[in-house]
Amino acid sequence: MNKNIFVIYPSGKLGDLIWHLPFIKHISQINNKKVIVITRKSTSAQKLLQYEEYIESVKYFEFKKGIFNYFFEINSMRNLMKIFNTSQVWILDKISRPAIAAKFASVNQIFGYGAGNQSFWITNKSILKKSDLQTHYIERGIKFFKLIGKPINYKFTNLNVNHDFLKTFDNLSKDKKIITYGVDSSEMWRSWPKEYFANLINKINEENKYIHILVAGPWNSNIAEEIINNVKIKNVFNYSHLHLSEVAALLKLSNIFIGNDSGILNLSAAVGTKSLGLFGATKSFAYSHNIYPVIAKEGEISKDTDRMLDGKGKTIKNADFAKRVKVDDVLIAFYKVVNS
Repeated sequence: MNKNIFVIYPSGKLGDLIWHLPFIKHISQINNKKVIVITRKSTSAQKLLQYEEYIESVKYFEFKKGIFNYFFEINSMRNLMKIFNTSQVWILDKISRPAIAAKFASVNQIFGYGAGNQSFWITNKSILKKSDLQTHYIERGIKFFKLIGKPINYKFTNLNVNHDFLKTFDNLSKDKKIITYGVDSSEMWRSWPKEYFANLINKINEENKYIHILVAGPWNSNIAEEIINNVKIKNVFNYSHLHLSEVAALLKLSNIFIGNDSGILNLSAAVGTKSLGLFGATKSFAYSHNIYPVIAKEGEISKDTDRMLDGKGKTIKNADFAKRVKVDDVLIAFYKVVNS
């Protein structure tokens, strides 16, 4: 029976998953085999990744807290691994339950970062240090593969999109160029103010060359509506009803993306669109040539971490941080990109 490889990434955040796609592809390449991915449903990975040639399929687990969920998911993953005759399990995180499941499923090769309890179940001897787990996801992943003797030349992912969805937006791009705006975030304290977005759209539209499309999670559609109510033009639309796979197609057709440091920013860069990221509340990272960071004139929010931390190492969730990037800062970056 054919042997299978599982790769587990348990985060439910879209951006985090996108950062890890090059690692998942690397695992496929070093084994010359498609892999089965386990992640959370909130990533919409089953639809988003269905056109990636290195992925066989995507399975959803929610990795919920609680002792019942802990043992239930261990048993469920164990059964899944046995059904698929699994030869390798890769855990791109510090979580232990997939490693325990793999051990009980008699998987011979179990690779993981080695944090905490996970270290008792994995088979690789070289593991990350506790300090490595405080670095950015990409940095720690690169170090992990180097430690186990399978170094990666990390290149940001190039995500394929549904061509049928592309056709549904054909009518948008006939007369004017498209700017898509990501107006929310999974952590709203780091989102640009609504009035800043409205002001930016009004200023950009003075040339009347663009269609402006606002995208947020369906639960934050009101944010897009409030922005629309504060602009002076008609060619601005709320597309927050779209599924993520449809958003990916829209981003592919867009001439430029402007938005918060969020999963949609990473998705935009992944489909190849020039993307202005608003990094007022978080530190920017040069992990994609498609991302153009817009930073406050006073500089990055932090030198060492990706956000401001208090004395106990906890995130300082101050909505004023996002305001550090001004509308004129974005306008300068916008015209620099569109004229390059």
